[in-house]
Amino acid sequence: MPLTPLQDFIWQHRDDDPRQLALSAKKYPNIQISIVSAQVQALQKIRPKIPTWYRPGMEFPLAISLEQASSERTARFKAGLFSGKKIADLTGGLGVDSFFFSQQFESVTYVEQNAELLAATRHNFAQLGATNVHFEHCTAEDFLEKTDDHFDLIYLDPARRDERKGKVFQLADCSPDVLKIKDLMLEKSPRVLLKTAPLLDLKLAAGQLGKVSKIWVVASEGDCREVLYLLEREALPMDQIPIVAVALESRPIEFDKPYRSEDQPTTFTFSWAEEQLAVANFSTPLNFLYEPNPAVLKAGAFRSFAERFDLSKLHANTHLYTSTEFRPKLPARSFAIEQVCKYDRKAVQVHVPGGKANIACRNFPDTPDQVRRKLGLTDGGEVYLFAATDAENKKLVMVCRKA
Repeated sequence: MPLTPLQDFIWQHRDDDPRQLALSAKKYPNIQISIVSAQVQALQKIRPKIPTWYRPGMEFPLAISLEQASSERTARFKAGLFSGKKIADLTGGLGVDSFFFSQQFESVTYVEQNAELLAATRHNFAQLGATNVHFEHCTAEDFLEKTDDHFDLIYLDPARRDERKGKVFQLADCSPDVLKIKDLMLEKSPRVLLKTAPLLDLKLAAGQLGKVSKIWVVASEGDCREVLYLLEREALPMDQIPIVAVALESRPIEFDKPYRSEDQPTTFTFSWAEEQLAVANFSTPLNFLYEPNPAVLKAGAFRSFAERFDLSKLHANTHLYTSTEFRPKLPARSFAIEQVCKYDRKAVQVHVPGGKANIACRNFPDTPDQVRRKLGLTDGGEVYLFAATDAENKKLVMVCRKA
């Protein structure tokens, strides 16, 4: 599809500073420079977040839609969980999830109440060659009431903004309110996939939703990004729900290269029943230290993580683990402990050549910045310091290097 002069201008200036562009209207009297500035800013955000969409001719009308959209990495993960004939995305938004679901399903129904956003998504999908998507301009509630279709999967990612544009995360505060429409969704599809904010308590959400058959807690690039709940018509007992902590690979996505085994997500699956029965032993720091990935920690697999991998915890509320022998391939960052010190400048500095270290605090009264100032260190280098509380409630600092 040939580019318009405005689209070509945007692409030619894609690496410019959007703020400087916004001030250059007099330099380009025949160009709507405010649009250019906004679109250049969007492209610069798209490039790392959704690299497949970083191409000329794309349109991004609402900044908030880009902020709330799934990343390409998490969207690809979700799409890879399911396949079938028909899926409905009831909260289409920018269309990232719909686009990747379109590669797994024969047809996608994209539902969006914002006309401007829908028009842009229709245009972008044409640019991307996604031809198996049907567009519905209405609310999720209206679509469910009027449609006679049935789907293999219904997906929704409710908007987490209130009427004043403030952030919310409780299910009943989001739009649409999934608690009001869940039964109708399960009439239209045997499976419903719900995406929520990581802030939401998993047990609270599962209890409110009912009929939850699986939960995925998804982390990427060192942070927990989203939580997915699968609802089915036949519910599992709540304490038996499989909870999958997923850490997605962090290397840049390369679309011209095959998917490698080492790029597969790291997962840890448990249930609340298993966590309740698990027993965690406690120990002073041994030879190796393990920091579970953010998905494991958000999922709350504290005792079951220790029991599964035969590790000891430092303290009931210090979610760091230790072992005498090295445990490879854990869903965790792994470190060799070189020294255990008192929380004291002289005691620590002698073990940190060059005075540079990466500092983390777990169940500790001071923040990393406070620890750094007290110990007289600068940030960076190959040394990792973990300031933590041990099983005897002592404050200590572990000097480590990556294992």
